[in-house]
Amino acid sequence: MPMFEYLKFDKNPKFDVLAKTEEYVSSQKIGAMSEDWYASDYVLRGPVIGPIGRKDLAGSQKGLGLMDAFPDVEIDTFGYNIDPENPYRCFYFQRWRATMTKDMDVYGSIYPSNGGEMETPVSTFCAVWNPDGKIVYEQVGAVVDRLEGNTQGKAAVFGLLHTAGVKLSAAPGDKVFSLIQRVGHWVGGQGRSWTKEEDIPEWWVSPSRGADATEQW
Repeated sequence: MPMFEYLKFDKNPKFDVLAKTEEYVSSQKIGAMSEDWYASDYVLRGPVIGPIGRKDLAGSQKGLGLMDAFPDVEIDTFGYNIDPENPYRCFYFQRWRATMTKDMDVYGSIYPSNGGEMETPVSTFCAVWNPDGKIVYEQVGAVVDRLEGNTQGKAAVFGLLHTAGVKLSAAPGDKVFSLIQRVGHWVGGQGRSWTKEEDIPEWWVSPSRGADATEQW
C-alpha cells in the first residue's frame, strides 16, 4: 500500500527507534499521555477502529469509563523489534490483565461491577516515528492467538469491554458491526470509531473505515 512506503521516510532515523518506543510505552503507565509524543498528522488504526486522530481518540476513550471500572489494569509488554523493511517502525506485543471492581459508565449507560478477572490474548502493536522523533502512526490490538485468554479473542480495550458485559461481535469485514459504526459516526455524541474525512491526514490513503473489509491494493 502506498502509505506504508511513505512511512519509511528517508529510511535513516537519527535516533534509536527501539529505545524511544520503549520509553513511550513505559510512559503510558504513568497516567495522562503527553501530546508531545505525537505528530500533527498522527493516525491510529486497529482491527475495527480508525483511522482516528488524537482528539477523537481521547474523547472516545474518556466516554467509555474503562480506567475507572478497571483501576488495576496491568499491561505486560515485550518483544520489541524494528521492522527490517522500515527502520522507523517498531513492533511489540502486549497482554492485558485487569479486574472489574467498579461500575462502568459508557456514555450514561451503567454496567455494574461484576468482579470479572480479565486476561486478553497476546496482541501486536506498532509505532511509526517520523524523522522529527514524533509518532505519526500506531497500529493496535491485532490478536496473535484468539484462543488464548478469557475474552473470546478480544484484546486491549475490547477485552475490557467484553469483561464488563459489552459483548461486541466486532471483526474486520463484519457488515453488521460496520453499519452500526457508520450510524454512530453519522449521529455523533458517543465517541467516534474514525475521524471525520476532512480531518484525516492526506498521507492516509486507505478508504476502509472502522470494521470495513480490508481493501486490496
